[in-house]
Amino acid sequence: MFDLLTNILIWIIAIPIFVILFRAIPKDWFRLFGLVIFTALIAIIFANFRFVEEPIPRIVVDFLTFPFTLVGIILLLLFFNFWLRLKDLKIKSGDKVDNKGASDKLAIVSKEILIVLLLFAIATNNATSELFTCYLEQQGANAIEQSYRRPVRNLTEQELLDFKRGVYDLIVVLAENPPYEPRLQEAIRLWNEADMQKKPYIILSGGRRISYPSTKGYPCMTSPPSPPTRTKENVRDQIASRAGIPNIGLRFDPRYEGYFTNPASPSEGIPDVDLTEADQMCSTLTSFPNISFIRPFVIIEPSGRTVRSSGDEISKLIKSMETNKLIAEDTRNSRRILLITSPIEATRAFLSFRNQDLNASLTTASYPSDSHSNLGEQCPWPIGKQFRLKPQYFLFNAEAFVESERVWTEIKELVFYTLRFWLRPPLTDERSYYPKQPT
Repeated sequence: MFDLLTNILIWIIAIPIFVILFRAIPKDWFRLFGLVIFTALIAIIFANFRFVEEPIPRIVVDFLTFPFTLVGIILLLLFFNFWLRLKDLKIKSGDKVDNKGASDKLAIVSKEILIVLLLFAIATNNATSELFTCYLEQQGANAIEQSYRRPVRNLTEQELLDFKRGVYDLIVVLAENPPYEPRLQEAIRLWNEADMQKKPYIILSGGRRISYPSTKGYPCMTSPPSPPTRTKENVRDQIASRAGIPNIGLRFDPRYEGYFTNPASPSEGIPDVDLTEADQMCSTLTSFPNISFIRPFVIIEPSGRTVRSSGDEISKLIKSMETNKLIAEDTRNSRRILLITSPIEATRAFLSFRNQDLNASLTTASYPSDSHSNLGEQCPWPIGKQFRLKPQYFLFNAEAFVESERVWTEIKELVFYTLRFWLRPPLTDERSYYPKQPT
């Protein structure tokens, strides 16, 4: 019912806007505007398919979505300004010649050029770009606070104790928006702090290929066989240890499900696979010093390419592991999941996972140079507590433009996720928090 009413509301708002624009915008501009919208819809449709990762389709999609980037908006405004107003501009000479039409066009062009320059200045200014970034980080901090709310009456005494102590069953690290090394370091820190009897499993989710054409190999960048010193059995044991062998393999990888569910299966036919970001993260994670026992706690999720698809694949992975008795079945959705992502995408990640019925808490991790550790002290006003004028706020540079583009991309993702009903704003989301009430 909520989705139906929201769709009706969107149509009620969209139809008057369409009529107003149709009357106010010149027909040539409206035709170009419709073409841009149609191109965006086509790009959105195809962007959800796996083949878009291939080099040529990726270039096509990037080309079609280019008008919706900050650079694309600025260049298109300049292009359309010339094409629709200056291309056929004719200025006549003479004392009695009336050039009022040309003067009006030039006046309009001057205003539109001023708008383009203003947009460019806002995007490249240090103060505004940092303010945009701080706003998203503040929303991420709010999402973190919201993610730790639970229906206390639905928690058993042990669950409440574990929740207060920060005990988790699963730690999820997303690969979207690298670098992801700080997220891996945070996962290791939390894993080391957990009790030996309650060590959480670490799910590494990243489905994008690490190279084109695809690099073939074994999960977690496991070294291939090299007879006679390294055999197929050695490779197999590092992926899914055989029965009767000390467990030195991974906890689970859906690409090798049969080897995890049947430890006695032969090792001769173990195949290599297309390596993804999840394998790269696993290799990085297991290469950190003093964590030799972490490998049996690592779960690879090699299909999720976005926040949304990662949530879908993780849900499938958990159900598959429950079916195969690799983890305990959970009918109340009381399994505690900690999601680690970047500060910029924190809000979208939490709301998307919540909409997918994943009982996730949220935390963020990034390099100190990529985020703010204290928003009140480090951010410009009004996000910051005090109004301060720093010298760099009056400067313009390419780094600020890159940061503004990143923020703009995340805003587009939030709008896209909302239109697809992949997330709901907290104020309109009336569903109860997990876990469900004990029966």
